[in-house]
Amino acid sequence: MSHVPGLNRDLNERERAVFTALLQEYLFTARAVGSRTLSKRLAMELSPATIRNVMADLEELGLLQQPHTSAGRVPTNLGYGLYVDAMMERVEVGQEERQTIMRALEEVAIGGINDVLDRTSDALARTSALIAVVLTPQLAEGILHRIDMVRIASGRLMVILTIRNGFVRNILLNIASTLEDAEIDGAVRVLNERLAGLKLGEVRTSIARRMAGIAQQGRPLLKLVVDSADHIFREDRVGEIHVDGASNVFYQPDFADLDQTRAVIEVLEDRDVILHLLNTGQHQTEHGVRISIGEETGQQVLEGCSVVAASYSIGDTEGTLGVIGPTRMNYAHLSSLVKFAAEAVQLRVET
Repeated sequence: MSHVPGLNRDLNERERAVFTALLQEYLFTARAVGSRTLSKRLAMELSPATIRNVMADLEELGLLQQPHTSAGRVPTNLGYGLYVDAMMERVEVGQEERQTIMRALEEVAIGGINDVLDRTSDALARTSALIAVVLTPQLAEGILHRIDMVRIASGRLMVILTIRNGFVRNILLNIASTLEDAEIDGAVRVLNERLAGLKLGEVRTSIARRMAGIAQQGRPLLKLVVDSADHIFREDRVGEIHVDGASNVFYQPDFADLDQTRAVIEVLEDRDVILHLLNTGQHQTEHGVRISIGEETGQQVLEGCSVVAASYSIGDTEGTLGVIGPTRMNYAHLSSLVKFAAEAVQLRVET
């Protein structure tokens, strides 16, 4: 078995068996596990006294801890990390869960990518019974397909950017109320001729050069677009965020403290926090699933939580989805579920 950072030595066969059985029992019951329970669960013949000694050794290694109110023990965050890195085996996603996710995606007959991702987030929250988060791809690498402009009120213009593969960004600009429709149509034509097919980041940095001269020749709308390029073609760190299942934490025995639960939900309203949580991970499976456990999230209020996330690709862009819940979670099952959801999204968009 491979060595795990933070662990002084590898586990022997007996320690490994006891630890795995205890972890699985605790994941199922949410109650501290004692030696008598393990003696009934273990495949190998070990007396309760022997198991207590092994549990004491595992506690000394930092893999188990003993709650004050119980004689049993529970895994520590280091213990979960050991399991994820060296013991976890891939499991198959259940047929019902597969159908729930696939059905949700198939029901999006009409709509853009954001509709697909919104349904994915909802389905992932329902199948995991945790908080599900889906991030749309970062648009800096997205390729501009088309620009449209629509007057929505006197002095207000909506600029619509359609990114290749279906993403849409809407930006409002203030314009002179005297601007004629012919000027708007002409600006749209010129912008598409010169900018379509470029990455958004490239448009933002080169639009002044590409529009040199023409924007100054009695074309106030083109000049406005050039001057507003940083706003219109901004390189978002993340696009839309789809969050579902926040209420699921109230049903987790790990979050009996309502103040702690509210704090968890509040911190997840921060876009930068979500971006960090889903795009980083101390542990990574061979299938590319990223996992952060407890303090590895980098957020004090989330030290009792873990994150399981995976990336998906849509054309030239990459997004992320995942689940957030208590550290007492079925990592093997959720890793497979999140990976399946990511692959399902990618398949749905490509067809």
